[in-house]
Amino acid sequence: MPFGLSNAPATFQNLMNEIFRPFLRKFILVFFDDILVYNTPLQEHARHLSVVLQCLQQNQLYVKLTKCSFAQSSVDYLGHIVSATGVAVNPKKVQCVLKWPKPTTIKTLRGFLGLTGYYRKFVAGYGKIAAPLTDMLKQDSFTWSPIAEAAFDELRQAMASTPVLALLNYTKPFSIECDSSGRGIGAVLMQEGCPLAYISKALSGKKLSHVHIRQRNA
Repeated sequence: MPFGLSNAPATFQNLMNEIFRPFLRKFILVFFDDILVYNTPLQEHARHLSVVLQCLQQNQLYVKLTKCSFAQSSVDYLGHIVSATGVAVNPKKVQCVLKWPKPTTIKTLRGFLGLTGYYRKFVAGYGKIAAPLTDMLKQDSFTWSPIAEAAFDELRQAMASTPVLALLNYTKPFSIECDSSGRGIGAVLMQEGCPLAYISKALSGKKLSHVHIRQRNA
């Protein structure tokens, strides 16, 4: 498929989803041509790997052996380190954040927020921490302030200490812990006391006043 076409990525992703639909999130994850097959028992893993290869063969799709890794206890997948322990941020990406120079333009600030935002589910209160920086993207001119400096440093520190998120298990109950403050709202999705993902959002204007009303009524 010629990937220069504007709709080629979406078309290819739809094709992969259709091919592997019966197995998605049961023992396989697919993002374009990145395929992750996950199981605990090695024999079961081998059987599921055979199913995946057969599906590819039946649809005249091929894999490059040099780009494949088999029977790994830990794997780098889409910038995450996935293992039996859970899901962690790739340490190389953490180093990129820590070495990111202080933004001097909207473009470099947007790049920093794009990188850290990709991992926002690992950071409790990401939306509130990053709010001074995201607000700068709405300004006509770039002005770096002490508030922006503090948010930049806090976000880098948060990325340096991200937790390992537990692997989701649909057979176990979920719990959600929520929090609200004068600046925004946040929550964490958990299973058996272990975090699966964090979510947060900074609020302003009418949305912020709604939070204050609900807090008083709680």
